[in-house]
Amino acid sequence: MISNYTKGFNKNDKLLMLIPVFGWLFILYGLVIPIDNLYIKWMWYIDIFLSVPVHLLQLFIAVPVGKKSGYTKSQSIVLTVLFGATWWKPVRQQPVSYTHLEPTRRRG
Repeated sequence: MISNYTKGFNKNDKLLMLIPVFGWLFILYGLVIPIDNLYIKWMWYIDIFLSVPVHLLQLFIAVPVGKKSGYTKSQSIVLTVLFGATWWKPVRQQPVSYTHLEPTRRRG
């Protein structure tokens, strides 16, 4: 599933994508189980800030990068909200032949 959107990514790129995944899991944890420790609670708030508004602001860069590489607008939005720059930066650095496109499709 996700491998369709990470073709051409090296191992380090894929490992870096785990950071926002764990961030989203930490946010979910804090929503389900109350966090009493003040320091952990502040880390949770910082994570919310980095995961929500910062990822949304990246859409201004990520959507054009994704469209240029053959991703749909909705794919670019979802992948950026989930993974942030750990998705769109490697996409921006790859030639079109390394994206998820079939070999018969070419960009114009």
